[in-house]
Amino acid sequence: MQDFGNQLPKLQATGILLAGGKSSRMKKNKAFLELEGKPLVERSLTVLQTVFTEVLISSNKPELYAGYGVPVFQDEILERGPLEGLYQGLKSATNEWVFFVACDMPFLRAEMIRFLFTRISKYDAVVPKLQSGLHPLHAYYHQRCLPSIKKNLEADRLKIIDFYSSCAVRYVEETELEGFSDLSRVFCNVNTPDDWSAILNY
Repeated sequence: MQDFGNQLPKLQATGILLAGGKSSRMKKNKAFLELEGKPLVERSLTVLQTVFTEVLISSNKPELYAGYGVPVFQDEILERGPLEGLYQGLKSATNEWVFFVACDMPFLRAEMIRFLFTRISKYDAVVPKLQSGLHPLHAYYHQRCLPSIKKNLEADRLKIIDFYSSCAVRYVEETELEGFSDLSRVFCNVNTPDDWSAILNY
């Protein structure tokens, strides 16, 4: 399926790039790994900016992203992982619906992101569910999720999917995505030097 996502009007929603991870297994900031001459952060921002009316970055080192002209917000409380990023992102966004994506996914597709948006309906979250598992960091969340996320943060329940039971979640099954080629590539992420080597040699 050809990607026409950059030829359509922008969605009235917010796209947030989560760039606050420690990259401990990679030993370097994954956001600045270069693929085809561009750092992953730049590749991802380019896609998000074609899709959304608002784009933000989540990072506790905003100085690293000052050159991209995109607002950066920080965690209020450190060491709470991506769930804190979701919480602060939903509070920072000017739109009710927010798409969150990790900075270590090299092959984002605008058309896939737009397709997931068509599934929001009356749900609180839209999350891809592939045979490989859930993808909570390539997913949409409504600001209605804020109370549930806050409750879990206060209880130190930091796994993202733990708050799903208190929200209306629309799981987008792999069978619904059959029109998209090479899903493993679209949803792949980089955690280790071996992962990165595999992508460079793909």
